[in-house]
Amino acid sequence: MMPSLNDLMSPDMQKIALFLVPTFAAVFALVMNLSRGFSTIGTVVMVLCGLVAVYFAPQFFTLF
Repeated sequence: MMPSLNDLMSPDMQKIALFLVPTFAAVFALVMNLSRGFSTIGTVVMVLCGLVAVYFAPQFFTLF
């Protein structure tokens, strides 16, 4: 039987990871866009990751 996500990470860590991973991806895309010039793909990735982070932000803030 395959382990579920709850077996691998606690629910609080899942909330933290679901917020921080897309947040860091959006920040990295922003840094790449600023340093190498804005591209369509980079802007789409930045906006998409930012929206995913905003979606998971309320769950993250319930931890504090």
